[in-house]
Formats: sequence, structure tokens, C-alpha cells
Amino acid sequence: MPPEQKLKEVQPTSNIDKEPEPILKQIRTFQGDVAEALKKQQESIVSIQRAEHIKNKPFQIPVDKNSKRIRESFFLSLGSIILFVLGTAGAWYGYSEFIRKSTSPIMIGPENRFISVNTERSVELFNTSRETFLDTVFNIIESVPSGEIAHITLSEKNEEGISSNLSIEKFLKILESRAPSSLIRAIDPLFMFGSFGNSPFLLIKLTSFENAFAGMLGWEKNLAVDLGPLFTEATFLKDLSFESVFTDITDRNKDARILSIENQTIILYSFFDNNMLIITDNIGTLRTLIDRLTRQKLSR
Repeated sequence: MPPEQKLKEVQPTSNIDKEPEPILKQIRTFQGDVAEALKKQQESIVSIQRAEHIKNKPFQIPVDKNSKRIRESFFLSLGSIILFVLGTAGAWYGYSEFIRKSTSPIMIGPENRFISVNTERSVELFNTSRETFLDTVFNIIESVPSGEIAHITLSEKNEEGISSNLSIEKFLKILESRAPSSLIRAIDPLFMFGSFGNSPFLLIKLTSFENAFAGMLGWEKNLAVDLGPLFTEATFLKDLSFESVFTDITDRNKDARILSIENQTIILYSFFDNNMLIITDNIGTLRTLIDRLTRQKLSR
């Protein structure tokens, strides 16, 4: 047997003499972490300790003192604005309630009632003649108490039986007046007819003061005959002469045109605020109407 083969046979075949490999890996410690960090990332011990301290410390959001002051100012301003708005709303509501309770209720009346009145009388017309109309009106005027204003509403009924307010044009047509057409076009269809005591009056709205003024001057020569029976007794009209003319007067800083005979007023007219024409037969009635119209204008 060759010597090499003998030597191979003599070599041990058992693994008893080999050093056993460790079963458990080395336990990881803080020191090991430090060593590994120094080796891989080359960090300093100080930075590692700071990182470890931050990791163990609870997270806190840095507080900016200026931001905190701004937020406090914002909420304080917002609260002040809310209190101001609530206070203003409360004051306005209280004022509105005071005005509502202290103001007299507005009385809604016919659209042709231009001033406040004491009583309301109605006359319905249908193919009425001039004489019948004057008799009906005089009966109402004589029943109005002294110092009170009665509104005499004039309406007409058509063939279908429907009633509507009488227009100024039809009113003058019933009286067979000779009012100029330029005057008719310068006045509003709605008008108010009434009586202050036993003194009747007309309140006529204007659409053109200039045309109405010129139209009244042109109507003066026939005004007494056309409207005189509505305002005065027929005996005064019989004494009128063709020389009787209207003259200018001023009463309480209000200009008017008046027709009179023997110191007895037959008819007069005046313009209120260039928007209203007043026709009546008594200076006292004119004053009362102007006072009512002034108060009515101020109350709006």
C-alpha cells in the first residue's frame, strides 16, 4: 500500500475536534449602536446624544409670540364688531317699535281724497242733468256741520252697472262749463270735491302749472257763470255785470284771484305749491284747505 494512501486512512473522519459555531448572535447594545454609527455615518457622540434626547422628549410646536398677539387682537376686534352690530340692531329695533307705536295709523281712503276729512258723502250719477246734480249737491252741503270737512265722492255708473270715480272732464261737462281745452289737458282726471261747513270747494291736481295758470286766466270771463251756481246763490249772479272782473289778493303770503260784489265773495281760486288748484267761495275755506294740504305734505 503506498504511503499516501495510508496517510489518508489515518486522517480522522470525525468532527469532534472542530470548534462549534455560536448559535446566538451578539446582543445589540447602546454601545454597539454608537460604534456602528461612528463607523458608518461618522457622527459625533454629541450629535448622537442630542438625537437620542429629542427622540425621548415629547414633540412641541414652537410658539411665536407675535402670532399669538395677532390672534388675540383679531378675536378681540371680532368680538367688538359683533357687539357693535348687535347693539346697533337692538337700538334700531327699539326705535322702529317706538315710531310704530307712537305714530297714528294711516287711514286708507279713496284715491281722490287729497286731505283728511271728518265725514264722507257719496253721490252716484247716471245721465244726470245739471239742475238735478246741483240740487243733490246743495242738499249735502247744507247738512255739513260748521267747522267740519265733508268729502263728497262723485261716481258714475256705466251701462253695465259698474261704478267709477267721476273725472274732472265729465264733472265740468255735467256743469256745462266752457273751460278752455288747454286747461282740461293741464289737469289730472282725479279731483276732490267737498265742503267746509256750507262752503264747497274743488281740489284739482295739475300736470302742467304753466298751462293751467294760462287756462284759468282765459276761463275767468265764464268761470262765475259756469261754477257760480255750485258755490253761491243765484241772486248774487243776477247782480253780476260784464265789468265784474277777478282781482289779485294776497292772504298769508298766498296769492289768489277773487271775484266779489259788494264785499261778498262770489268765487276765488289759488294755486298750492304749483301742483294743486283750489277753487272755493270763502277766504276762510281757502286758509283751511291750505293748512290741511301743508300738513298732508309734511306727513309724507
